Amino acid sequence: MYKKLLAMLLCGLMLISMFVGCADTDENEESSGDSSEEESQWISADLEPNPGLKGKDINILTQSETDMGAEEPDKSDPLEDAVYRRNDKIQNYYGVKLNSLVEIDYSALSQKVKNDVTSGSGEYHIVYQHMVDAATNLGTGGNLYNLTELDYVNFDNPWWDQDCKNGFMFGDNMFVICGDLLPSSMMITASVMFNKTLFDEQSIDYPYEDAREGTWTIDDMLEITKDQTRDLNGDGKVDYSNDFYGLAGWTLACDYNFWFGSGATMFAFDEDHLPVYQPNTDRLQTIYDKIYELIITQQAFHVTMQDFQANSAIYAEPANVFKAGRALFFAGSLSDGTGFREMADEFGILPQPKYDEKQEEYLSFVNGSASTACVPKSLGAEALADAGYMLEVLASTSYYMVTDTLYDKVAKSKNARDEESAEMVDVIIRHKVFDFGYTHFHVQGLPCATIVQTSLGSGSASITRNISKSENQTLKALKTVYEAYGYDY
Repeated sequence: MYKKLLAMLLCGLMLISMFVGCADTDENEESSGDSSEEESQWISADLEPNPGLKGKDINILTQSETDMGAEEPDKSDPLEDAVYRRNDKIQNYYGVKLNSLVEIDYSALSQKVKNDVTSGSGEYHIVYQHMVDAATNLGTGGNLYNLTELDYVNFDNPWWDQDCKNGFMFGDNMFVICGDLLPSSMMITASVMFNKTLFDEQSIDYPYEDAREGTWTIDDMLEITKDQTRDLNGDGKVDYSNDFYGLAGWTLACDYNFWFGSGATMFAFDEDHLPVYQPNTDRLQTIYDKIYELIITQQAFHVTMQDFQANSAIYAEPANVFKAGRALFFAGSLSDGTGFREMADEFGILPQPKYDEKQEEYLSFVNGSASTACVPKSLGAEALADAGYMLEVLASTSYYMVTDTLYDKVAKSKNARDEESAEMVDVIIRHKVFDFGYTHFHVQGLPCATIVQTSLGSGSASITRNISKSENQTLKALKTVYEAYGYDY
């Protein structure tokens, strides 16, 4: 129950932070319904017209109001308004009605899907559900269609997150997907904020050029934050109420952002894309060493789960410390940037740093409370075809009509009005990563998913022993997942 309440709290706060305004540039226009070159600019050019949709209702059950937009035009919030205009465009063009059915309690949402599948009523065409619950509760429970078998959906298109296969695909089955159709998930993707005013005062170069060249690493952060944490009021201790930090963050974001951003994982996939538990403990320890130095040795303001259990309000304090100008860096998600509008100092946005320069790409972890899309296994053949078609429509139209507005909302908001930040947001969103161990075993608290959080929380400098101790438990849990997906282990 505690984990469910925590995830709901995180998701709710993320949505609150998104309901703020900035500039809007797109205009609403109706379509004639013919497949022209002009129309291909707002929708996938591969989709043929589908007159069979006219007059139909498409029901979308969602945990996030943001992903389905406002019911009326709302110029005060450009992201909400962009999603509204997306929906309006689709409805006018196809003659369909998009019905948003909101259930913010993700446990209750999963139960609605299960009831729908059990009864065979086919009430929901598409479901936007909490990532971990969609994978572990609905996916392994046999409640979802294999999305790879849907007509019309092409997961190679740029509006679908290409790394989803590493978080959700099991053999040739993928029941959960993420992409541009879910702006709330894009907003809850890992990023690093830095205080440009403080950088200027200390004559520190902005890391934009390093980030652009692919050389922005944890070592760079270690160098910049070295000896930065200090006692400002001279009371002999470092306290978040008064003092200064090189880095601020809290465990459910910061820890996982650095861990997965460094390429840490305990699972590989065989030639049939079946998961294999294969922890490289030496490499994982080396990654952890740098994270440990950054957070523990250099005394970052790091809110642990123990801190949260003692005082639930404290999870917001790292952002407050950064906002007050008492931290050089803040490790969180893109949505946090919209909460820094009233910050006196200027700030910039960076991708999660690489482990080292040999790492091929920046890796932007998506928080587990993010929404993912799935289709309930209760639809008849016609409704299933409609669901597949609308998934591709929603994703591609979002790519053309919504995502640029999201960039502007984050990167061109007050105090972050620089082209470099907008460029960084694109890098962040196009390098989202998902991890099979996290999506399938975090809910069980297994070390293959939670080792970085629990080890930093206890102050442990080593993770190898806990990884070794948990091997049998992990293999047993993996066997259960194999069987749930209908595979021999």
